Amino acid sequence: MNILLVNDDGYFAEGIQLLRRKLSKYGTVVIVAPNVENSAKSVAITVGRPLVVEKVDKNVFSCSGTPADCCCFGLCNLNMQFDLVVSGCNNGWNISYDSLFSGTIGAALSGLIGRVKSVAFSCEKNFELVDKYFDIVMEFILEHDLLSTDYLLNVNFPLGDTVRGIAIGNLYYRHDEYYFVHKEEGFYARRELQTDFSDDKNSDCYQVLNGIVSIVPLGKTCFSKDLFTLLKQKVHENK
Repeated sequence: MNILLVNDDGYFAEGIQLLRRKLSKYGTVVIVAPNVENSAKSVAITVGRPLVVEKVDKNVFSCSGTPADCCCFGLCNLNMQFDLVVSGCNNGWNISYDSLFSGTIGAALSGLIGRVKSVAFSCEKNFELVDKYFDIVMEFILEHDLLSTDYLLNVNFPLGDTVRGIAIGNLYYRHDEYYFVHKEEGFYARRELQTDFSDDKNSDCYQVLNGIVSIVPLGKTCFSKDLFTLLKQKVHENK
């Protein structure tokens, strides 16, 4: 395969270099990634100003834009037909609604928009776990034919030093408390995270806290067929 490898932590980050090594067994890996850290950029793109792209090594390019910019540039400007977009491995989970903000997910979504199968990998600051279990997770994905151009895969490695299993998960809506801490230079956002997920053992939050590699399918848009049907029904009933 030709694999486009992107991230939001920068082309120099430990996670992307780890995946470069791991993915080399599956084909040619080309990195296009930000030249500085770009977390929480979601699927933002650069408009109205030029991107600066530099080749820093063989099949490694740095980009002055967002993670989504990196993915789009790689798919459009490298004269290669890519079979797979891989984003990550992010230094921090992308679970629950964090996936809405994530530059890691945004880059993978850009691959999907470009009609290329895409998968995002994240871990909670434990790249040794990813190094140990990545091949098993990747083989699970390929063996079960989970890759698709209809959705992306959001893969999160669990907390701890061992993996007890791999499972398809759902995106749990975590109920957190936001607050801001004031310092001399301004306000800093903080969160108190919900930690009790015992009510939904299929949720991504429960899985990563209980030794399970969580694989959540994410669609191309926020559109919901179920909500469309519900609202159409409400309008029909109130005519």
